[in-house]
Amino acid sequence: MISSANQSCKEDLPCKAAAAKFNSQQIANVSSALRQAYEQNGELREFVKHQVENRNELSLDLSKKGAELLVDNWERSAVALDRIVDTYCEGAKPRYGEIDSITYNPESHTYASLILIILDGLRIEETASSSSTELSTLFFEPTLRFALRLLQANSRDEAGRFWPLDKLQNHAAIELSRNIKWTSFPYTMILIPGAGSDVPGVSLSPWGKERLRLGVEAYRSGLAPFIVVSGGFVHPAQTPFCEAVEMKRYLMEVYDVPEGAILLEPHARHTTTNLRNGVREILDYGLPKQKPFLIVSDAIQSSYIESDVFTKRNMEELGYQPATLGKRLSTTQQEAMPSEHSLYRDPLDPLDP
Repeated sequence: MISSANQSCKEDLPCKAAAAKFNSQQIANVSSALRQAYEQNGELREFVKHQVENRNELSLDLSKKGAELLVDNWERSAVALDRIVDTYCEGAKPRYGEIDSITYNPESHTYASLILIILDGLRIEETASSSSTELSTLFFEPTLRFALRLLQANSRDEAGRFWPLDKLQNHAAIELSRNIKWTSFPYTMILIPGAGSDVPGVSLSPWGKERLRLGVEAYRSGLAPFIVVSGGFVHPAQTPFCEAVEMKRYLMEVYDVPEGAILLEPHARHTTTNLRNGVREILDYGLPKQKPFLIVSDAIQSSYIESDVFTKRNMEELGYQPATLGKRLSTTQQEAMPSEHSLYRDPLDPLDP
């Protein structure tokens, strides 16, 4: 148990990580209990029917119903929490080790001391919860809290930055979108993927500036009413610069693009999620989903987006194609149609919601 990990594991960090994670038998036991609860509890069945089923955010397979869908969400979430502990407590290499790895040395005495402090704080919280008539702790909460504090300790809070986008940075553009005469434009938006700088201290790379120039040309020619700038805190690792924020600033300061014409997408960490997150903004903000959007980038990346390699990568990393590519207008302009699969919130992707 997490509450006794410091005492039982002493200085053994892998032991503490194991105490915080769900093992395969525990996951199976909870799955069995959920199936039983679903059969016996009408309120739970109603909750799943109205709040979980047919939600693109919760499943890539909308044919899944009832207990099957409930258990599937639990098991994916449990695996995701375990992976966070593996990566940010023990230092296991994530899929993208160059940019997503643990910040500190997990073998150092300093980091071991930090984990001791975090676990002790969780023990105090758990003790207070168990002795209070007003507080209750669900079985997964200690692991969830530990995972969240590991992310916080490693400055891996990217997924929570800029929240809520629709009420803050993107509010002006969303309000303007309600009065757009969409028949006046061939595309809903111009998506410009970011190109982070690998040079520390450089806020916007020359590749990113070139992509913005191309995007502005498309915008000024009337192809779409909005530009979506996409890119998070990516290169170099732990950079203080968000690609999308720097792109938006550049568009406004250098090209005088009005803020209301720019939608910020500040989370994407790869070309796959540039497309996915851009499509999400179309679907989340009520832009016409039956209308194509335009991807504008340099000729090299634009060609890559159209390649079989990129198609394969989407399937391997996302499990679907975030958009269906359409007509190519030029070496730097590619039209696409949004896919509602992009709404899926993958728990295995904690740095890019």
